[in-house]
Amino acid sequence: MGKVKKATKKYNQKHLKGELERRYKHKKVQQQYKKRELAKRRKGDVEGEDDGTEPFTGIEEVDDLADFAGSSIKGVDDDLSRFMQADPENEDSSGSDSEDNTAALLGDSDDEAEDSSDDDAGVDDGKEESDDSDSSLGGKDAGDSDDEETVFKKELKAMKEKDPAFFQFMEKNDPGSLKILEQDSDEEASDGEDAEMDEDKMEGEEGEEEEAESPGMTEVTAKLLGDWERAIKRDHSLRALKKLLLAFYAASHMDSENGGSEDSSYRIQGMRSFNKTVSTAIRVVPKALEHHAPVVGGRVDRKSKQWSVVQALIKSYLTSLLELQGQMSDAAMIQYLLKECERMVPYFACFVRYTRELVKGLLRQFGSASADDGVRIMALLVLRQLVAVSPAEIVDMALKGLYLTYVRSSNVKNMASLTTIQLMRNCGVELYGNDAQASYQHAFVYIRQLAIHLRNSMQLRSKESFRAIYNWQFVNSLDFWTEVLATYCGDRAEEKPELCSTLESLVYPLTQIILGVACLVPTAKYFPLRLRCLGLLLRLSSATGVYIPVLPMIIEVLESPEFLGRRPVKSTLKPLALDVHLKAPAEYEHTRVYLEAVLECVFGLLADAVASQSVRIAFPEWTVPVALQLRRWRKRIGKSWVRFSKQLQGLLDKIDQTSQLVQQHRNNVEFGPANLGAANRFMNTMHPDNTPIGVYATSLRSVRAQQRATLLKAEMEA
Repeated sequence: MGKVKKATKKYNQKHLKGELERRYKHKKVQQQYKKRELAKRRKGDVEGEDDGTEPFTGIEEVDDLADFAGSSIKGVDDDLSRFMQADPENEDSSGSDSEDNTAALLGDSDDEAEDSSDDDAGVDDGKEESDDSDSSLGGKDAGDSDDEETVFKKELKAMKEKDPAFFQFMEKNDPGSLKILEQDSDEEASDGEDAEMDEDKMEGEEGEEEEAESPGMTEVTAKLLGDWERAIKRDHSLRALKKLLLAFYAASHMDSENGGSEDSSYRIQGMRSFNKTVSTAIRVVPKALEHHAPVVGGRVDRKSKQWSVVQALIKSYLTSLLELQGQMSDAAMIQYLLKECERMVPYFACFVRYTRELVKGLLRQFGSASADDGVRIMALLVLRQLVAVSPAEIVDMALKGLYLTYVRSSNVKNMASLTTIQLMRNCGVELYGNDAQASYQHAFVYIRQLAIHLRNSMQLRSKESFRAIYNWQFVNSLDFWTEVLATYCGDRAEEKPELCSTLESLVYPLTQIILGVACLVPTAKYFPLRLRCLGLLLRLSSATGVYIPVLPMIIEVLESPEFLGRRPVKSTLKPLALDVHLKAPAEYEHTRVYLEAVLECVFGLLADAVASQSVRIAFPEWTVPVALQLRRWRKRIGKSWVRFSKQLQGLLDKIDQTSQLVQQHRNNVEFGPANLGAANRFMNTMHPDNTPIGVYATSLRSVRAQQRATLLKAEMEA
């Protein structure tokens, strides 16, 4: 070997190490870029096999409700349209996060503390940009530098074996660049804890021997999981916790499109090993995190010294949990993972980025067509707990996403889908009771949007504009907001007076919208939709105590030409369930089967409407016009509808009995008509359901509920 030039020696001492590091870094960037491009191509191929539409994430906004019916409405306010189309929650997730997770866990504890402290400062400041710029485990730079260091060590070892002469040359001329081989790649997470260092050295000997046997990934076995679990429980070892999280990360990313498990140092073989790894991690990790980062008052103390150490571990566990939840299809397993997410809500609340991903996953489970009722209820419980501890932006995201998920899933096809929509509506109403200000803002915007579409339809008077109103999405939106206002301004007003006082101003505009929808197309074909709107008005009136004149519209249905002007067509069709129809099917129009279903619904609404006012002091006088019109209708066409004529006579008898009851109480009063306060308190000790007409209305509701249950059972058995 010839004499080395002085310039070569100087270059080797000052620039060789930096040049090698630069080349390895460039190589690593190229590898990551190729992986991302490959993942994008795979994802594009999978999406190309679908119908061409983007998968629903639960957060994307709709242009307007007219799109639900396949038509567009002109004249919508520009400001409102821009507001409704805005979607600030969409976030582009990079495929490199999975690589950074593993890199951060393999990195030094000093690097973790430095990167996690920077990320923690970004979270405390409330800036989304700082949180998004961080990798999912301790920062992107930390992960890249750790990977470069590992590759550099492997290259130096390979050079020592293949080219010993050049290695001796490096030892003589640049011994500083070879000192990295003498460093321990698994340093302690906390340099100040001498006892922890000694303990980790003792427990790590066995694991290091096993890992040294294979230069590649280590296979996760039951014995290895048992050793980690004992070390975590007995000594609260951070090293064992890191290894368990790496194994859990590899298990959760086995089927990932990004191929994140390839970067892990552990390999999962078989379903048995997968189940054992997942169950061990879910059982052990939360308790270990609770020890190092305790939850006080529902929130994590992020000012402690341990927080900077375990922050990367928490991110790794949350990432694996979210990835695993998105892959599962079994309902029992999904509920199990959602319960685990509920336990980890205080830790999710520490990171805005992971909170967003959790909200998206919960909404996806909530609106999934294949999800059962248990999954939807569990998703709501997690979402409600998350909203209680999250900032305003997450609350807005959850409320907006849940309502839009409900609207997209509200197309009624049969009794089973109607039951599912009812459950989703109840869940949404429950979530809207957490934040009064946010609930009012969303309710105001969406109710105003419904009013705009109704106004445009009334002005255009075309089939397309009518179709934008007469569809299940629009009607179920009215049902949703009716239930929200009836619940928090009536049934539960005393529990949440602030929410009641905030939302009660929306009762009047919603009532006007429902009245406009009911009268938009007043033909017999749309009797099911009209009767449904009248039911919403009765629900709103009876719950809030606001008087809404519904009886004239019910009587108008009875006096339509379908009953008074023409003879119904005889038919052998099966009975029609009006609950799952907005308009009469073509084969049912003008038939006796259809009109009998309408009469049953009308008499039920009549009983409910009269019963809601049965404790009013003016009830006897208020029912006089109604009783006269019903008796006139019974006299004119009662012979054609014998069964309903008898039912109508029973209704009139109950009205007379209730009038006599109110007269008896009214004879004992000692105040005049001018005392409105005393008049409003009249018979306030008696519930409307306990009056004769109230008992009658309750029995009719029970019969209708049994009929719906029978239809649902028949559909499930078919």
